[in-house]
Amino acid sequence: SYDIYDLDARFNKRVPAPDAIKKYLNETYLNLRNSNMSPDFKVSMDTFSKYYNDIPGMIRPDGIIAIDTQLPVEILKVIGPIGVGGWGNFSANNDPRCDCPQVVYALEEIADRPTNKIVTGRKAVLGPLMHSMMANAMGSPKHLWPKLLNVAFDAIKQKHLLFYFFEEKTQIVAEDFNAAGRITPTAYDYLHINDANLGGAKTDMFITREVEQEITVEGSTVTKTVSISYHNPYKGSNCNLEAGQLCLNGTYRDYIRLLVPKGSTLISVVGSEVKEIVSEDLDKTVFEAFFTMRPESQSKIVFKYTLPAMDLTTYRLLLQKQPGTPAIKHTIIFNGTETVVQLDQDRELVLN
Repeated sequence: SYDIYDLDARFNKRVPAPDAIKKYLNETYLNLRNSNMSPDFKVSMDTFSKYYNDIPGMIRPDGIIAIDTQLPVEILKVIGPIGVGGWGNFSANNDPRCDCPQVVYALEEIADRPTNKIVTGRKAVLGPLMHSMMANAMGSPKHLWPKLLNVAFDAIKQKHLLFYFFEEKTQIVAEDFNAAGRITPTAYDYLHINDANLGGAKTDMFITREVEQEITVEGSTVTKTVSISYHNPYKGSNCNLEAGQLCLNGTYRDYIRLLVPKGSTLISVVGSEVKEIVSEDLDKTVFEAFFTMRPESQSKIVFKYTLPAMDLTTYRLLLQKQPGTPAIKHTIIFNGTETVVQLDQDRELVLN
């Protein structure tokens, strides 16, 4: 298998990088590792596979499966700790070095700890780890199988496990099960918040978020104020390369995009360190901003905008979760009435 940096080394096309990559990572040309910038997983994988197929000698897979660390954590909670030959032991137990599951810290240490020599295949552990977990799962007592199935179903529902297929009929099935990470078209209110930590270590794992949406309807005009609060209570890592330590908790560098109904009008943004950008993508209006946040601090960014004309007979709101994120508390205040939801999956609300 190849890790993404090996693929980048084999990728010799000079494709201009997206504007955000140029601006916040100071990279002129696209690397395959940054080809997943679209909030829509299929669009991202269309881009990735297009350039992957240009690399000579690569196998042609039937599809792409994306997972985050939450899936192995949940599997290990069911089957218990496991050993992987040549790589050590892995468990879901809390590791005080990061206040996170041990498997998460172990994977980060293997992949990202600085060394005084060139190390290839830093992410080669992933194949043996997944193989070992699957072997242990298949060999586990039958009374655990329903729990393992629930882990898989929950991972799909909560977008910790995504699928992309080259065969159209199979792709449609994945989309019908909401397992393909698509951005959904709507004729009513909509919100997708997309955070991209560009060059900010692994700080996401230390941050908690809360969202408040205040919605006011006056006649046919809908005004929304969306406030996103970020809190990182943990001490920062020593990210000096000479120290040779694991840099997990650094300065958060958030390129944030709000996808809202197409035709929405931005009124103001508070908390961005750059001039906001308004664009259109995926049949949505997109508000872009950027801010930084150091460890042991908190921040808030606030977007105020109006919605385009829409049927307000029944006020419907679709919230689409960003893949790979934990559940986020959303407080929605609609004409003074408060509704609280934990956004652990896509949710459609009726607020009348």
